[in-house]
Amino acid sequence: MHPGFGKKTVLKVRCRFCQSIVCNRGMKAVLLADTKQELFSTDAPVQMKVGSLGRTYSTNQCQCRICDIACKQCGNVVGYHVEVPCITCLQSCHNGHMWIFNSDAIATEEIVDKSGRNVLKWDQIAASPCEEETESLDSSLDDLTDLECFR
Repeated sequence: MHPGFGKKTVLKVRCRFCQSIVCNRGMKAVLLADTKQELFSTDAPVQMKVGSLGRTYSTNQCQCRICDIACKQCGNVVGYHVEVPCITCLQSCHNGHMWIFNSDAIATEEIVDKSGRNVLKWDQIAASPCEEETESLDSSLDDLTDLECFR
């Protein structure tokens, strides 16, 4: 991830339709192919809370192969997954996130750091998500910086 993204706020992302948490590592973003469009992205949705719908497709904006994603709790489409990014998008300045949430399908809230006084920033969390961060809906996000990942 480009260092400039480290100061962005970490967001909890909920399905607007059923309030199910679909992501604990969200970031406000813009669409590379249309920078006027506000979106939210993540490197890791909560496992078993979103699923792919149908076949992959490309848009007129670029050659990325994408697939719509839906909330598994209520079935509503909440965004898309970039399954195969195109060369143009890979060469652009991007945050490396391949899971994109449509702003009209989700609600977000800022996550507070361990002190309880400041919002959590991307440079304060692990670069790659741990199982504990993505699987549990009820776990407190205050201890994200204390988690260790083992491969």
